[in-house]
Amino acid sequence: MTAYLAYSIMLAAFVYPVVVHSIWSPQGFLSAHNSNPLWGSGMVDFAGGSVVHLTGGMTALIATMILGPRAGRFYDLSGEVLEEPREFTGHSLALQCLGVRYMS
Repeated sequence: MTAYLAYSIMLAAFVYPVVVHSIWSPQGFLSAHNSNPLWGSGMVDFAGGSVVHLTGGMTALIATMILGPRAGRFYDLSGEVLEEPREFTGHSLALQCLGVRYMS
């Protein structure tokens, strides 16, 4: 829980404001309203969706690069490569259905 709280504070206090300024501010280098936007075109964000998904997607990509593959799936607990990946047991079908229902 401490790591999640620290991650959330860092993201909300330092990363998200930089991305928001870069896209929404007329002085931001990604803004289409800048006099000299990045690569000559810039971007226009619709309802904040690009900012949210760009920030979330990039932080998720960086987190997966830092964390690496699941322990015990492709490597044993000492770090040795397994010849064949281990199968994981199934997850909660009820939670999967609930997630699909709310995402649709």
